[in-house]
Amino acid sequence: MQFSVLTCLLVCLLFSGSAQFRDHQYKQMSVSEGSSTMLGCFVEGEEIQDPAVQWFKQLPGSVPTYIQYHENGSSVHWANPSLQRFHSISNSRNAQFLEIKNVSTEDSALYWCLQANQSIHPVWGDGIYLSVYGGKNVQAPSVFLMSSQESSEASNLPHVACLVTDFYPSVIEVTWKLDGQTAPGDFIAGPFQSEEDNTYSMINILDLSSHPRNNFSSVLCEVRHDSSRTHVTKDFSDCHRDT
Repeated sequence: MQFSVLTCLLVCLLFSGSAQFRDHQYKQMSVSEGSSTMLGCFVEGEEIQDPAVQWFKQLPGSVPTYIQYHENGSSVHWANPSLQRFHSISNSRNAQFLEIKNVSTEDSALYWCLQANQSIHPVWGDGIYLSVYGGKNVQAPSVFLMSSQESSEASNLPHVACLVTDFYPSVIEVTWKLDGQTAPGDFIAGPFQSEEDNTYSMINILDLSSHPRNNFSSVLCEVRHDSSRTHVTKDFSDCHRDT
């Protein structure tokens, strides 16, 4: 019954609109398996009096799952007893933390905070990626570059794709560099989990023809997988010569 009440509270908060405040979370953290860590949630703007905070965990392709609810100065309510190693800590009225004890590889995910009280609308954080390294089941990614046509010149390529396969856990960062300048991908699919071995794969496609300047001498795909301590850079021209 208690969890049902909390679920109803969450639904009410989600439909109550936006706020004049903004929750800020660091973009990413990396910690070793078996250690403890704390994820922060900081409100920018006016101080929230007696805030209530909720925490959520999200894996690729899934909706955020509820971890716990903590009302300032009150008890903590978990979604289920197995989550009691997740502890909510209030440092001030504008700073909330989620302490995770004895972290494991499976804790690698995107974490969201949600703060509110009776006088303001709920304020979502912008999410923080947690990567856990040192686990026996961690697998480093394999990285491949592909193009829409055969050419040794990057300026002649309409599209290039960066295929990243066989990595675990799912938290990963893939970015493009055009002559040293960071460029976002135009189409990203994944990460998708394999049913055979539970590893993940994803693809990031860059449309070079859409850029005002398309005569790039260097097209790089950079892949960062903190759980396996892997940082791979693939240059399209090098890959073309290798093939």
